[in-house]
Amino acid sequence: MKRFVSAAFAAIALTAAGLSGAAAQEWPKAGPITIIVPFAPGAGNDLLGRLTAEYFTKRLGQQVVVENVAGGGSAIGLDKAARAKPDGYTLLWSPSDGMSVLPAVRKSVPYKVPDDFEFLARIVHVPFVVAVHPSVQAKNLAELIAISKERPGRIRYGSSGVGGAPHMGTVLFGMRTGVRQTHVPFNGIGPALTDLIGGHTEMLWLTPTTGAPHVQSGKIRALAQTGPDRHPLYPDTPTLKESGVNVELTVYYGMMTPKGTPAPILDRLRTEIRGMLEDPAIVKRLNELGYTPAYLGGEDFKKLVVDELNTWKQVAAEANISLAD
Repeated sequence: MKRFVSAAFAAIALTAAGLSGAAAQEWPKAGPITIIVPFAPGAGNDLLGRLTAEYFTKRLGQQVVVENVAGGGSAIGLDKAARAKPDGYTLLWSPSDGMSVLPAVRKSVPYKVPDDFEFLARIVHVPFVVAVHPSVQAKNLAELIAISKERPGRIRYGSSGVGGAPHMGTVLFGMRTGVRQTHVPFNGIGPALTDLIGGHTEMLWLTPTTGAPHVQSGKIRALAQTGPDRHPLYPDTPTLKESGVNVELTVYYGMMTPKGTPAPILDRLRTEIRGMLEDPAIVKRLNELGYTPAYLGGEDFKKLVVDELNTWKQVAAEANISLAD
């Protein structure tokens, strides 16, 4: 009887493997491919998703479309992708917010990281720029830290909202430097930037392209940047580590598929992503948008996601940051 049961299970497994292999052989001929972008149209994440869809359409010989599934700080879109059929026809374009930050600060999210996803590759990353209002009497990061220590809470910093990457990054900065600043959350980085320019707050972490025109006009001052290297838009602005602060932070953008997507499909998609990042026209466009191509495939990308998730869990616990479901 045991032999019969074992044989039956083996047959089922072989059949499933055969079906999976057949599906992989047919892919992508069966129909259009959807890239879920977990934000509204028009944002940077959406532009990157559409750039990828256009490239994939040409390379795969199949229509690739973007579906914007906004809400929940990206949780709704990630959940939809996690629940999709793992057949290669639903892909996910996601920033680090939903994968590594949100699960660290929210009591629960409807998907599990990393269990519910196959990790294709990190495609690009982008640092933040630490910017201050000109009224702040600090010409470099050391002077800002000194001012913050002299008058704890005096420096008010904006963010795109509680638990977002700019907020969490600034909290980590405070932990590593021993300074205390006052958080002023906004509903998005746009309103936060408006208040910084108006002098209602003193500091903000924002992306290089968002800050560049205002830095160039003198409306705000860039003191440091958070990436491993200096950004091309800010060649004279040192990194945090160059300024003596042991913090390195970039927002990653990458692609995933639902767990269980056949390996041959994953391999083909990774090949296409690598090819995309070797295309001079694509690289030029990414650089224009302020993003740095940074391919990191498969298990290496998964490790990055999990390592960052664990870091933000620790920061959230130490700072007592928690969002309601």
